[in-house]
Amino acid sequence: MNIYLIGFMGVGKSTVAKELSKKIDYKLIDTDIEIETREGRSISDMFESEGEEYFRGLERELIRELSSEDNLIVSCGGGIIKSDENIKLMKKSGNVILLEASPEIIYSRVKDDESRPLLADNPGIDGIKKLMKEREEAYNKAYTHKVDASKPPVQIVNDIITVTLTLRDEFVNIN
Repeated sequence: MNIYLIGFMGVGKSTVAKELSKKIDYKLIDTDIEIETREGRSISDMFESEGEEYFRGLERELIRELSSEDNLIVSCGGGIIKSDENIKLMKKSGNVILLEASPEIIYSRVKDDESRPLLADNPGIDGIKKLMKEREEAYNKAYTHKVDASKPPVQIVNDIITVTLTLRDEFVNIN
């Protein structure tokens, strides 16, 4: 079973994934970093030269690949849930944990990060609220459990471990 961390940009998926990986000794994959490494350029460059759909296609290919592996912690890019195929593959191969935080907390974390291409057109708290609203239905369809990401990373990791063990036991009993 894999653990997929989803949520809006700035909720702390990467930070939490690193801490969780140390604690449970699963291999860590950050989809954004993996795609940037494979492409040899930044996500911003991909958006600028080929567009968002090109990038989303790379995400789909990567999730297909990762869903066939086990014992991974996958820190997913914020828009990975825009694909129904991604959602199905993630749910079939593991637990999908939605990290949630308020737009205000997210803004405080990403306001100075110029590497966020979607914020260029949707700046500020209002822009974040708009993007969150657009993705709300997809996030709700994707997750197996929600975790409050406004807490310190150590607490979030403990919450994920508790939830994942419960969900893993339920998964094993079903199969």
